Amino acid sequence: MRDADLVPDESDLNQHLDALWLLTNGLGGYALGTALGGPRSRYHGWLVAASNPPVERHLVLHSIIEMVETAGRTQPLNTMEFGEAQTAHPDGWRRMRDRTIELPHTARWRYDVAGCTITRELHLIAGRNAVRIRYEIRGMLAQPTTLHLRPLIPLRDFHALTDPGWPDPSCEQQADRLVRIHRDKLGATIRFSRGTWRASPDHWRNFAYALDRERGQDWTEDVWSPGVIEVELPPASDQPQNVEVVVELTEPNLVDLSDTIRKANESTGRAGPGHDQTSTALARAAEQFIVRRRVDDRWSTTLIAGYPWFADWGRDTMIALPGLLLETGRIEEGAEALRTFAMHRRRGLIPNRFDDYNGPPHYNTVDASLWFCHAVGRLSELVDVPREQPELVEACRDILAHYERGTDFNIRMDHDGLIAAGNAETQLTWMDAQRDGVTFTPRHGKAVEINALWHRAWLVVAELMQQAGNHDESHADRNRAGAIADRFRKSFWWDAAGCCHDVLVERDAGTWVGDETIRPNQIFAASLTGSLLGEGQRRRIVQVVAQRLLTPFGLRTLDPHHPDYRGQFRGSLFDRDAAYHQGTVWPWLIGPYVEAVCRTPGLDPTIVDGARVLLDALMSELDRGCFGQIAEVYDGDAPHHRGGCCAQAWSLAALLQGRRLLLDRAAVAKVSDQ
Repeated sequence: MRDADLVPDESDLNQHLDALWLLTNGLGGYALGTALGGPRSRYHGWLVAASNPPVERHLVLHSIIEMVETAGRTQPLNTMEFGEAQTAHPDGWRRMRDRTIELPHTARWRYDVAGCTITRELHLIAGRNAVRIRYEIRGMLAQPTTLHLRPLIPLRDFHALTDPGWPDPSCEQQADRLVRIHRDKLGATIRFSRGTWRASPDHWRNFAYALDRERGQDWTEDVWSPGVIEVELPPASDQPQNVEVVVELTEPNLVDLSDTIRKANESTGRAGPGHDQTSTALARAAEQFIVRRRVDDRWSTTLIAGYPWFADWGRDTMIALPGLLLETGRIEEGAEALRTFAMHRRRGLIPNRFDDYNGPPHYNTVDASLWFCHAVGRLSELVDVPREQPELVEACRDILAHYERGTDFNIRMDHDGLIAAGNAETQLTWMDAQRDGVTFTPRHGKAVEINALWHRAWLVVAELMQQAGNHDESHADRNRAGAIADRFRKSFWWDAAGCCHDVLVERDAGTWVGDETIRPNQIFAASLTGSLLGEGQRRRIVQVVAQRLLTPFGLRTLDPHHPDYRGQFRGSLFDRDAAYHQGTVWPWLIGPYVEAVCRTPGLDPTIVDGARVLLDALMSELDRGCFGQIAEVYDGDAPHHRGGCCAQAWSLAALLQGRRLLLDRAAVAKVSDQ
């Protein structure tokens, strides 16, 4: 992805500071910054390394301050922001000519300076907690020139800012071009290919992080540097000159899975739905979320939920897995990810998320296990799961059995065969925002998508039993799914509104009343495989969702006419959590919406055509925001500013799945017309 025409000037500098790029290493580590190269958040930097992949992440290399000195004149390449006024400094942007992003690992910036062209290539090494920065100097230098490179090394937790009271890291030069740095239990090395090391510890002070400021967090930081690499560039040379700097996290763990990740990538060929240039780009973007986690004595596949701050969450992994792994041909890695979570299940629950600091998993979710069953069902469309992955069949059976008899967090099957869960203090569905003791979207009781997934899970198990040749069990499981569907239609259908209730709430013992809010969760009753609703009911759901919740970037989480609706995802963390599921748009819901459109006959043609337009709008987002990725959320109100994580796994998965569904629909229509 090349932005050759986007040379910054003072009139649009903020546009370039707002645009982001992301590189990843397959371990949960990443590099992230603005289009000008610098940071705009505590989570940004040129090397954020996962010391215990994919978690325990630390900011190792903040950036490198780059100065070109010729005849007593110093010209910088960087542009950062500093102080209360968020002043853009230095003015390296004036020399920048273009930038190129090559997902998943490489970014380049080209500068015209001192009569030559300097290209900075930043490359995250797959499978290692290391970044290689390569400088190529082309052109005839008229006078002796020195390239000054000052690495900024915070060595801190990526959630935190450097505390002014902390002692500086220690630094030791161990060879001509090898420097070791330590802070507490963290250690890093700086290696460089040419030049000399000048030890000169210093601080670059008062970095301003605009994105943290917008979120109501502390937003300024002083960052330490151990010294400067000085590279003399001779004049009158018409040969390209190169300098390489490699920064790597070496302690507490030196990780090298480069061969494992290379072989996995080579075996898949990075294919996506359609097998064209767009599909390849989407598959490369999908690769950024695929990471490794140690399970017992081996490494297994899992998915990062979103960059920069999420780790591997169960719900997010199960929802994104069909799009990011199965659609891109990474079948074995998909099965591996399912086995990873199956091995960690507890009383029928797979983890909601693994702990950021390697503590025990967190299990507070009612839907992750049901999404697990759905993902196993998608896998079974591609491979013989009972024969090749029998432990996944066992896990699905175990989940259904625990839900039937009741498990943690008051998750249980009620006497009517539907699933109820939680209480007023819990947040067990995907609408899980909770802060300072406030649960912003309480959905305890019988949630619509939970029971749609409950129905789907029984159909998955029925199909698995059919594959295994257990026809009697398969027949019994299908009958069970049919009984759930009958009760679902009687309990959830809201005839006055022409759609489904979002949740059933228990008013008196045994009396369940439908909540009268219009939310997008009902779309799963129309999108998931199986006859949960009649065709007419599915059409009405799609129509209501299209009329009340649909935007160019996803579905709103609440009808704008509702008094609790919040149209902007802005302000402090509390304010953002309050809006998170009260109107904020989520792109991942485009996936089930498009699936519902494709599965529902008799819809107005404008709705079907509109689904294609929606996917085109999401495709265009790949060139905005974070290059090659789609954000976590957007404002409910136009113009729908993006927010949350700059790159979200299930947002991209929705695009991959939706694109395949429309390609399949077009293929069927073409055959029908012949």
